[in-house]
Amino acid sequence: MHPSQKIRWELALAWSLGFSPLQSECAGVPDESREGIQMPAPSVRTLAHLSLEELTAIKVDTVFGASKHEQNTTEAPAAVTIVTRDDIQKYGHRTLADVLNSVRGFYVTYDRAYSFIGVRGFNRPGDFGGRMLLMIDGHRLNDGIYDSAASDTDFPLDIDLIERVEVIRGPGSSLYGNNAFFGVINVITRKGRNLGGAELAGAYGTFDTWTGRVSYGQRFTNGVEFVVSGSLYDRAGDDRLSYPEFVAEDLDGGWARNVFASLSYKDFTLQGGFSRRQKDWPSAAYETVPNSHDPRLASMDERAWADLTFRHEFGDEWLVTARGYFDRYQYDADYPYDYDADPDTAPDLNRDLAVATSAGVELSVSKMFWNSHRLTAGGEWRHDFELLQQNWDVDPYENYMDSNESGDLFGLFLQDEWSIRKNLILNAGLRYDYFSAFGDSLNPRAGLIYSPWEPTAFKFLYGQAFRAPNAYELYYAGIGSIANPDLQPETVQSYEVVWEQRWGTQWRTGVSLFWNDVDDLINQATADVDGNPETLDDDLYQFVNTSSALARGVEFEVESRLPGGVRGLASYTFTDTEDENTGARLENSPQHLGKLNLTAPLWREKVFASLELQAMSERRTVAGEETDTCAVVNFTLFSRDLVKGLELSASIYNLFDQRYSHPVSADFTYIGPVTGKTIALDAVEQDGRCFRVKLQYRF
Repeated sequence: MHPSQKIRWELALAWSLGFSPLQSECAGVPDESREGIQMPAPSVRTLAHLSLEELTAIKVDTVFGASKHEQNTTEAPAAVTIVTRDDIQKYGHRTLADVLNSVRGFYVTYDRAYSFIGVRGFNRPGDFGGRMLLMIDGHRLNDGIYDSAASDTDFPLDIDLIERVEVIRGPGSSLYGNNAFFGVINVITRKGRNLGGAELAGAYGTFDTWTGRVSYGQRFTNGVEFVVSGSLYDRAGDDRLSYPEFVAEDLDGGWARNVFASLSYKDFTLQGGFSRRQKDWPSAAYETVPNSHDPRLASMDERAWADLTFRHEFGDEWLVTARGYFDRYQYDADYPYDYDADPDTAPDLNRDLAVATSAGVELSVSKMFWNSHRLTAGGEWRHDFELLQQNWDVDPYENYMDSNESGDLFGLFLQDEWSIRKNLILNAGLRYDYFSAFGDSLNPRAGLIYSPWEPTAFKFLYGQAFRAPNAYELYYAGIGSIANPDLQPETVQSYEVVWEQRWGTQWRTGVSLFWNDVDDLINQATADVDGNPETLDDDLYQFVNTSSALARGVEFEVESRLPGGVRGLASYTFTDTEDENTGARLENSPQHLGKLNLTAPLWREKVFASLELQAMSERRTVAGEETDTCAVVNFTLFSRDLVKGLELSASIYNLFDQRYSHPVSADFTYIGPVTGKTIALDAVEQDGRCFRVKLQYRF
């Protein structure tokens, strides 16, 4: 046999067994956090007739989070996307929000204080992002007060520590319970072997933005593996932002500090982190008094977590995972108010404090039975020790709210993945959850995956999910607010059909048709002092289950991996949403969403140019107006190992200086300093053209 033919057969056999350069790179990642996308594995004979270049261009990936065990993504009961560390570097992504903005169907809204994740037309202003479950290495990250999924500088992990991001669309409550409403995002961290030493990184950008990071990771011959890292972020922000009746000068700044550590030995992994982030609010809110020289309108978020995981595969394919965890979240915010409407006196300072402390345990067991059924079962218990919410005036002191609740969650789940035939899989699961705050919830999921031919996969998916009312919605009773401990969870019934197709070795396409029917949406409505929403009082608000909504549409995606290292990814999402109470399109819901990502090597495999386009149609605001359509282009030059261990990048974001705005919630109101009237902002302008240069050195 000719040597080149022998190599092709060896590579073909390796691919068919599930090995690839990509998987080898991640071989040290625990199975719980391994993932992948898109392409079914071709047969050995098919691969043996391909060239070496064609073989190395094929991706054969696996995903863990869709079923809580490792599987080819074409066999997963969901539409899955993976963003790798290589993508993050080449496209110059600065935050998790940047990463998600590059993913089909996703869009992130920024109100200059926080970012909120939207998907497939659903990202209502005023929601806190609790309809997406966010995890780090399988550890739930949604906070205990607002259930928010942090994605901007409040995300507690430096983006350089991300190995890959696993995005799983569709309801996931049958496995994960609360918050897995429209999808699950699992951020996979880099391991000690991935670093293999020390790293120093620093960056500078527009608005006097500085970032820095020091990391060290290693794996020793005795099996001990660890990572420790610290990072900082400082930004002066836009020094002049104009709003009706006032100009915010030097009120757009913020800073963040993050620490992360992970220690593994054999079957045990101990992981934890701490983050603190402060952000000024230049656009004012909650009928506060804007002052162009008063920086007191600001908020601070603090997160800490620890997680001990045991994972072992016993004989007879018993896979057991046990986890114990602790979480703490704290929110502080200051709001200046002019109670006496006297321009000659300084505004009074009102303060919010919220603290959530919780601990819990999880257990899951997976085993193959009768060579065709993989059963996965498990449970979870969590206790919220502290759900503290306080609101008061600082000087003179006056207390408006002092609430401290506790709660418990208990959940059980069971899933069966039945390989009916070699090319036909039925995945069915069910989870029961009990919350001490409101009662129980039962959520099923089913998926039929059919591959009539090697490069083709059809998925017929159904699922139900829920979002439990969070502590803020249940118990907050500050100025102008009434608590509602009788809230019930939101629910969604989801239907989806997916067609994934590989065309040779260089092209892949995907089409998804989806229908999401949402009931018992939680909204803030006016009410009387007794909490009766039918007796309106414009000065009192309460969260209530009031409405239903539909979101239906189609997604298209095409990916190419061409000779010479050129890669392209384009997607389009059409979404039709409707508030079933009013018949109107949902607020902050773009009907058209387009993405284009291109990257190409300029010199060997050391210098790359990458371009991404993110286009969005108009969106309805809370005032009934519409934002303009927008198309934002980002461009990055990235180099690695021009000098051994050195990585450099230079990025221009919003290359053509597109002027555009994001819809914001009805809370963005302030007292006009000229007229003294309440002014409402329904949209906030985003940053224009800006740049960043970054350097990283490994030694």
